[in-house]
Amino acid sequence: MARRPKYPCRHRGCPALVDGPGYCPAHASDAGWRSDQLRGNRHQRGYGTDWDRTRKRILARDGYLCQCEECQAEGRPLLATEVDHRIPKARGGTDDESNLRAINRDCHKRKTQRESRDARRRSLHR
Repeated sequence: MARRPKYPCRHRGCPALVDGPGYCPAHASDAGWRSDQLRGNRHQRGYGTDWDRTRKRILARDGYLCQCEECQAEGRPLLATEVDHRIPKARGGTDDESNLRAINRDCHKRKTQRESRDARRRSLHR
């Protein structure tokens, strides 16, 4: 039986080959998602039962409509199913209700990608 081809490590410039798409052992920590053992489960990260109650309250407060800048500027009434931190917790934001808003799933993904990209750029310029 033929052997499967190896894949290059996804870390830029790494010459290592791995059995499946992904990172070599030396760069495994570069992967965007980390297991619960490394990052903690949702309760340990502050998204337990209290967060569930806060989330429901924020969604109801905002009428289950997306409150992102793009939807507000365009007057687009998209259904919101998630709650977003206006100032991300990683940048000093809190779970205070004034920092939370209802947001559509796709809008939340775009915002998170933008924040992630900006964080990577900041870390490269240090």
